[in-house]
Amino acid sequence: MPSRRSYRASSRHACLECRGRRIKCGKEHPQCSFCISRNLGCEYLHRASSLPWPRVKSRSSTPSLSPVKSSPSVVDPALLVQYQDIMEPSVPGSLDKELNIQDLELMMQWCTTTYRSVSRNSTVENIWQAVVPREAMRHPFLMHGILALSALHLAVTSDGGLREQYIRISKEHQNQAALGLESIAGKLKQHHSNAAFTLSNIMIIFSFALPEIMGQSIGHHPVNELYELFLSTRKSRDVLYNHWGVTGELKPLLQCDKAQPKMPDTSRLAIMSLNQLNANLARQDPHHDKDTYDATIKQLSCSLDKVSRGGETMIVAFQWIFQVPEKYIELFRKRDSFALVILAHYAVILHFLRRHWWMGEWGLRLIREIGQHLDANWRNSITWVLDATGYYIPPV
Repeated sequence: MPSRRSYRASSRHACLECRGRRIKCGKEHPQCSFCISRNLGCEYLHRASSLPWPRVKSRSSTPSLSPVKSSPSVVDPALLVQYQDIMEPSVPGSLDKELNIQDLELMMQWCTTTYRSVSRNSTVENIWQAVVPREAMRHPFLMHGILALSALHLAVTSDGGLREQYIRISKEHQNQAALGLESIAGKLKQHHSNAAFTLSNIMIIFSFALPEIMGQSIGHHPVNELYELFLSTRKSRDVLYNHWGVTGELKPLLQCDKAQPKMPDTSRLAIMSLNQLNANLARQDPHHDKDTYDATIKQLSCSLDKVSRGGETMIVAFQWIFQVPEKYIELFRKRDSFALVILAHYAVILHFLRRHWWMGEWGLRLIREIGQHLDANWRNSITWVLDATGYYIPPV
C-alpha cells in the first residue's frame, strides 16, 4: 500500500486537526470531510481570537549567546498551530534577530520564581514581582540586576555545561548593572532612589549567592569572603543608599511586619554583655579602640532590635554592611578576637536567612570558623550566638 504523501497545510483556513497532521483539508464547515470520515473533533481557528504577539527589537546590550536547550515536552497540536501562526514572520528574517529569547527567559524566571526568594512573605511579594520590574523598565541598571540574579537562580537547578552557561550570563548582567550605576554616580536624582535601593539589595544577594553556588576555593575562608563582600558593596554606598530614601510603592519593604517569626528578645542581654566586655577591654588595654567598637555594637543593637520586632531580615542584614565603621571591617579582617565575637553575633541574622537559596549556610560557616579561631576564654563570649542558632562548635 503506497504511503500517504505528506502535505504542508499552509492555508490558514484549514482545520486544526488537519494542520496538526500536516495533511490537506477540505475546509468544509462546520466539519471537514477528513474529520467526519474518522469521527474526529473538527475545529477551526478564528483569527479574531488569537493572541497578539508584537515583534519588538531587543534593546539589551547583552551579547547574543547560544540558545539554552530545554527538556522535551508534549505540545498540544492545536496550541502549536496557533503559536506557529502568530510567530510566523511577516518579513524574511530570523526570530533571533527580533526577540532576545535569553532575556525573556530570565525575566520569566524572575516573575514566576526568583521574586519569591527575595520576599519575606506574601505581603511584599507583589512589590518584587510587579513593582520592581516596572521600575526596571525605566532604569536599565536595575533590569540587568534582575536578569543577573535570575540567571544565578537558574544555575542552582542546573548542572554541567548549562550551569556554567547560566553563571557566565549572570556575571555579564551583573557587570552591566555595576557599569550602569557608575554612569549615574555623582549625578544621582531623586527618581533614581527606588531603583538604586532595590538594586543594592539584589547586588548583595548576588554577592552572597555566587560563592555558595561556585563553591569555596582552597584556602578561601568565610571571614575573607565576607570581607571582600563588604568592600565590593561599600564602594557603591553613596549611590545605593542615598539621602532621598525609599518612597512610594516600595516603602512597605522597610516596615516591620508583626506577623513575621521574631527572634528571641534575649538579644538585648547579648548587647549588654558586648558593651560590658568592650568597657573591660578598654580598661585593660589603652590601645583598645573602644570608640570603633561602641559604634559597631550600637549598629548591631539596632539591627537585632529591628529583626526582633519583625523587620525585613534581608534589608536589616544588608544595611549593617553599609553602616559599620570602616575601621571595624579591617579589625575583623585581621582576626581581632573581639571583632570576630561581634561578627559572630551578626552571623545570627544571616542564620535567619538560611532558607533562601542565595544565603544557604553562610551563618553556619562564619560561626564555625570564628569559633575555631577563638580560644576557650573568648568562646564564652559567643554563648548567646550558639544558643540562638543551635550550632555546636567542636573543641579544637
